[in-house]
Formats: sequence, C-alpha cells, structure tokens
Amino acid sequence: MQRKGFDPRMLAIVAVMTAVVFVLTLVIQIPTPAKGYIHLGDTGVFFSAFAFGPWVGAIAGGLGTGLADAAAGYPQWAIFSFLIHGLQGLVAGWLYRKWPTTWGLISAAIAGGAIVVAGYLFAGMILSGVAAALAEVPLNIIQVAAGAVVAVPLFLAVRRAYPPITRLGRPR
Repeated sequence: MQRKGFDPRMLAIVAVMTAVVFVLTLVIQIPTPAKGYIHLGDTGVFFSAFAFGPWVGAIAGGLGTGLADAAAGYPQWAIFSFLIHGLQGLVAGWLYRKWPTTWGLISAAIAGGAIVVAGYLFAGMILSGVAAALAEVPLNIIQVAAGAVVAVPLFLAVRRAYPPITRLGRPR
C-alpha cells in the first residue's frame, strides 16, 4: 500500500524553482515607463511549469516574481506579480500536460504569455494609469516572448537529456 500525502521531493523542486525564478527576475532589470521593469523570470516560470507541472509552475512563478518585486524595491507590484505569474505557470503547465506535444508546448507558452500581458495591462492601469499601462504592452510582449524562446528549447533539451524529468512533478 502506497502512502499519499506530503512528498519531500516536491517541496525541494518547488523551493529550487522558486529560487531560480527569483534570481532570473533580479539578474537583469530594465526599468519601464509604468515604474515596473522587464526581466528574465518568465523563462523560469515556463520551464518549471513545463518540466514539473502546473502547481510547481504556479507556486514558483508566483512566489519567485512576487518576492523579487519586494526585494527589488517594487513592492506595489508584488501582489500583482504573484497572481499574474502564478496564473501564467498554472495555465502553461496545465495546457502542456493536456497536450504534451511541441505544438502543445508552444500553445501553452502563448497562453501563459497572454495572461502576463493582459494581467500587467490591468495592474498597470490601477497603479500607473491607462496611458502608461498601454505603453507597457509591447515591452511585456517582448518579455514573455523572450522567456518562451529560451524556455521551450531549454525544456526540450533537458527532457531529451533526462526524460524522467516530466515525472518528477507528478504525484507518486
């Protein structure tokens, strides 16, 4: 009889991927007109969602970017980043699990990217006004596109080198 419940491996995976997203979000920060910044964290969000599933993607994406905002001096964005990138990881991971093909991977990245662009448009309208939020849209598209362009081939290469990686995020 197998015991279901807490899996310490999952805790370790979530912790490591949260740290990866946090660091990628802080490594390069390009300030934007709406008092936010462009970063590389989407690469980590997408990779964690594709490799380990929707819940790891959601937790690592939300916590990693939210904590990075707070640490980088952008606390007004932290709750929005937590929600937006958490949803990005959840949806991208869920779509890829549902359609585990290369096209499913690309579709998941597009859907996750659309969530980020729409989410930050909404958040920017609240925090900075409509004009500044609209000015951010092309920058957010570039950010998520760059994250996807790096994360998709990275995930495919890691999966080819270590096929069991996709089983790590699944319950035993």
